Amino acid sequence: MLDKIKQKLSPEKIALEKATLVYDNAGSRGSITCQFNPASLSISKSVTWKSVTPSSGDEKAETQPDQNAPDLIFAGGSSATFSMDLIFDTTILDNQDVRGFTNQLLQLTLMGGGKPGKKEEDPPVVTFIWGEFELFDAYIKAVQISYSLFLPSGIPVRARAHVEFVQAFDSDGDLPAQNPTSRTDPRKIHLVSEGDRLDFLAYREYGSADRWREIAESNQLEDPLKLRVGQSLILPPMA
Repeated sequence: MLDKIKQKLSPEKIALEKATLVYDNAGSRGSITCQFNPASLSISKSVTWKSVTPSSGDEKAETQPDQNAPDLIFAGGSSATFSMDLIFDTTILDNQDVRGFTNQLLQLTLMGGGKPGKKEEDPPVVTFIWGEFELFDAYIKAVQISYSLFLPSGIPVRARAHVEFVQAFDSDGDLPAQNPTSRTDPRKIHLVSEGDRLDFLAYREYGSADRWREIAESNQLEDPLKLRVGQSLILPPMA
């Protein structure tokens, strides 16, 4: 996942592109569409090393009198982080109140996603998707929203949100998760486009159109024939 600590996106593409935050909120899956300026994106990942006494393995001072550098042991890694600026502009959506989008974003920082009776659950897991570019599952660590355009009535129609993300799961190594229930099986997210059908998706993903039922069941679809453009679908791992 983190073969490159810093990944550069094309500097020539300066137009605002559509991106999606896909989330799983206490079993309720959804997505938030926004605009994203893909000038660059930095991913930060750090690890900890501790100095030790070679014979005993005990921690000791940062320096050792008889060595130019102390002996070190690996003490674990920290969660990867990344941050970005997202833009929400509803002037192309009949000047809807942009808070309909920014409030959804803020709810992703709340326990249980802000749902009544769900305060015992963690905030939702979020995945950032921009075209074919997809980042690791993360929690939203911080959000700062600035409203920059208003209608004469005072309704905001444009906003910029600075969002900080932190890695949700240890998917790179053998270190066990602190909470065994927090680990998830590998999965893919597909955003529905015009003309998509579950049997086509099943054939493309698994080589068998008959497996469309697995996709329908994983996404709790009441009517598999009624897919919405922009809807997020979880494609379960192949058994």
